[in-house]
Amino acid sequence: MENINWETVNGKLVTNLKFTSQTQLVEFLLKIAHFADEMNHHPDCKIHKAFQLEISLFTHDKNEITDLDYQLAKKIESIIKN
Repeated sequence: MENINWETVNGKLVTNLKFTSQTQLVEFLLKIAHFADEMNHHPDCKIHKAFQLEISLFTHDKNEITDLDYQLAKKIESIIKN
């Protein structure tokens, strides 16, 4: 998988990732879920075109991108590095 590139889209941190299989995608998503549960901060995730995952980070109760979003983004990036 390629490196993660985050963009600001409509006030949210967004990335789109491509995987070689749905199994690889779901295993990656499960790792994100563990981090999100530990932080009690959950991304919006959308699976599309079978092997692509869109991740959006946004703090709903603050109505903006916050430090929690950047922290979770770094944790998500760390999955690729390991």
